[in-house]
Amino acid sequence: MRAFGAVCFSLLLSAVPATAADLKEEIGKIASAYEQHFNKQDAAGITSLYTKNYLRVSQNGIEPDNTKFYEDGFKAGLDRLEVKVTEVQPLSENMALSAGEAHITGKSEKGDALEINAIWTALDVRENGQWKIRMLTSAPKAAPPQPQQAGATATTTGNAPSGK
Repeated sequence: MRAFGAVCFSLLLSAVPATAADLKEEIGKIASAYEQHFNKQDAAGITSLYTKNYLRVSQNGIEPDNTKFYEDGFKAGLDRLEVKVTEVQPLSENMALSAGEAHITGKSEKGDALEINAIWTALDVRENGQWKIRMLTSAPKAAPPQPQQAGATATTTGNAPSGK
């Protein structure tokens, strides 16, 4: 009996990585659909990927109308999205956390290039067998720190040479 339990436990452990990979693939399908809708400038299509009682959080706070949020972005000239899913963590059979990066580009009315690099996290839930976004939080990715120029130092003590 003990050997049977050990075999069952080892089978369960060997199944977990495949399940995690399957889950990442399923969540990746949401990201792919998101890209497709965005690149067609289909704001309603993007919103269809969310649950009815979703939360969409940006650097401005909670966005009350996700469709309008994207329509405004399209009007500003954004027209291309690339999404990368970097992390998926199952919370239960029907719920997962995901995170990643996004690269958004376009052109302003004046023809100036637009580029946004963002990070995002999402709470994804399965509704009627379909994965949907319950909550998405995104923010611009901080620019990497600029290296200090050679020879430039800051004076913090106030004892700079007087030049006399």
